Amino acid sequence: MGLPKDERSARQWLNLIPEMGPVRFRKLHEYFGSAVSALDASPSDWAHVEGFTPSLSQKLHPSALDMEGSLEAEEKLLTALKARVLISTDEEFPEGLKTLTDAPFVLYIKGTWRVLDNLSVAIVGTRRPTDYGRAAAERLARELAQAGVTVVSGLARGIDTAAHTAALKNKGRTVGVLGSGLNQFYPPENKALLEKMSEQGAVLSEFPLNTRPDRGHFPRRNRIISGLSLAVVVAEADEVSGALITARLAAEQGRDVFAVPGSVFSRGSRGPHRLLRQGARLAESAEDIMEEIGVFQDLIRAPRPTSARASSLSPQEESLLAQMSLEPAGMDDLSVRSGFSAASISALLLTLELKGLIRALPGKSYVRTEQAMV
Repeated sequence: MGLPKDERSARQWLNLIPEMGPVRFRKLHEYFGSAVSALDASPSDWAHVEGFTPSLSQKLHPSALDMEGSLEAEEKLLTALKARVLISTDEEFPEGLKTLTDAPFVLYIKGTWRVLDNLSVAIVGTRRPTDYGRAAAERLARELAQAGVTVVSGLARGIDTAAHTAALKNKGRTVGVLGSGLNQFYPPENKALLEKMSEQGAVLSEFPLNTRPDRGHFPRRNRIISGLSLAVVVAEADEVSGALITARLAAEQGRDVFAVPGSVFSRGSRGPHRLLRQGARLAESAEDIMEEIGVFQDLIRAPRPTSARASSLSPQEESLLAQMSLEPAGMDDLSVRSGFSAASISALLLTLELKGLIRALPGKSYVRTEQAMV
């Protein structure tokens, strides 16, 4: 097959080399002027590049690797997956990534990245959210989607899934970034979500198509999530988490960082509260985010859908619902708060649950649903 002679294929070829990475590629590209020229150079030529010792140059140079057919196999797989490869000279390549010192030199994309997607906000958080954290992520994603803002996240379980799903339900655009190749998708239960996102947004990865998910890949994935976005919101996370890594990377990239406040008794609130103490902005609604980012001022004034439950509740139902939140509450507690008898509480809870405004939890406790927060 021989070495590729066009820049796109040359970058793909270099991306298939283990241990190449975006920083090493940038140094090669700056020295030789293009990926094609870098491939044409010898290992001894590579050794003149900063950071490339003779031994490293020999190790990473294509001449020392058995790569015959690798690029051709990737091209066939790209076709089968209905995916494409973007490089920084493409008009579709995200603007936010072009200025990063460790910018990906190849992006595999399933779906489309549009100019308006450059107006995007990332929502990230724990893979094990509470009902409160999930509802907060859904609310923010819904409001952002309704305002025409693209929602970015990492397609992981928990907060990521909640944010992507809420954006899709509200006919918004959403973009996911993987810590694996597009052909080694993880988690498997989100496969249908990936396909839907590729129709109503995009799924991106900088890793070769058959790259398996690995712990070391996710910090690299996270810097793309923050790089794509004008702001990053941590909805719920522990103090040591990938979400806080994303927030740190966002700050280093000059992006705005927001955090959703939570209960002082919840482990998932430790991360957001730590960020707030460090100077992150508080996010209770999408408007909080958009007001801080002046470019969104026109979007804030976009009309919003009215509540589906407007005037559908009795005064007693409204009164009880006003005493409930995303924090679980038992019948005795609700009786004390509202002043209703146990018998009245039981009947009212049943009607509110049938209307989809509250949800029963194990242990005979209840929480408001996201629909009830509109």
